[in-house]
Amino acid sequence: MRNNTVTHGGDVFGRDILYDFSSNINPLGMPESVKNILMSSVSLWEKYPDSKCRDLIKKLSIHENISEENIVCGNGADDIIFRLSYALNPKKILVCAPTFSEYERAFSYAEIKKYMLLEKYNFRVRSDILNCIDDAEMIVLCSPNNPTGLVIDKNILHEISERCRKKNIILVCDECFLDFAEKKFSIRNYFHENTIILKAFTKIYAMAGLRLGYGIFGDISLAEKIKNTGQFWSVSYPAQLAGIYALDEKNYIDDTVKYIRQEREYLSQNLKKLNIKVFDSDVNYLLLKTDIPLYDMLLKEKILIRKCGNYCGLGDNFYRIAVRTHEENQYLLNKLKGGLSCISQ
Repeated sequence: MRNNTVTHGGDVFGRDILYDFSSNINPLGMPESVKNILMSSVSLWEKYPDSKCRDLIKKLSIHENISEENIVCGNGADDIIFRLSYALNPKKILVCAPTFSEYERAFSYAEIKKYMLLEKYNFRVRSDILNCIDDAEMIVLCSPNNPTGLVIDKNILHEISERCRKKNIILVCDECFLDFAEKKFSIRNYFHENTIILKAFTKIYAMAGLRLGYGIFGDISLAEKIKNTGQFWSVSYPAQLAGIYALDEKNYIDDTVKYIRQEREYLSQNLKKLNIKVFDSDVNYLLLKTDIPLYDMLLKEKILIRKCGNYCGLGDNFYRIAVRTHEENQYLLNKLKGGLSCISQ
């Protein structure tokens, strides 16, 4: 029976964990420029943060090449998701499954229809999703999807976007992991007034503890509506400062993409040699399938991975692992080999 308990990666608290492979954080860590400004600005944290995030939004406006009025910052992308729920109150929503659980939690009051991503198609979004769209008030996509790690094909994104524009359906696309991918097929290429893009500093800049995300809105009036929901000081002073300095990093994302590609391939090839099914991924995590009790085996070695039994459409034999540093990835593989050799004896 599938476990429906809502859980997330990164829950290392109260456990003796040496390596955390359950949380999909950039293995290169927080940029040094961000660390330095945070350490040197501690005395300024005593004051209230700018509730309108003016300097950060000004920087994001340049970075995203869009008007400041189209951007809303929040306490992580989750904050924006729940603000959308509160402000828009849609009654019929379409989501993919399996996908990030917070969409269903945020819109739990609504009628939620699911487009099932099938294992036989490697959990890809296919063009038949168009058959599910017309009666929805809002569609929530995740590209790259969590936990499958795949970017939605650009032609399918275009078709979905056009259908939503014609039918006046709100299209929300979570692109929080897109910076890790080489194929940056963004819904931004098909942007219109009904489009909302969710992004975050959390994963790509390894700033999960600071909590910083933002939404890009095709409709300025909708952006203003979302700005007026949620808590007044939703983004802390250090988070705003970290975001401003992170956006000045010129080579950080390119370096990350190269590193992730190399280590993802290394992990994937070696996991397959252990007879573990590894699904294709475009980003910094891999979805695995095996009847071997990987979670318990690795937990004994102080390694935490993500059990995926609570994702709709997956079973208890599915796991997700992050792509970490080469040393960490080697350690994981060595412990797996050791554990599997004990089982086979």
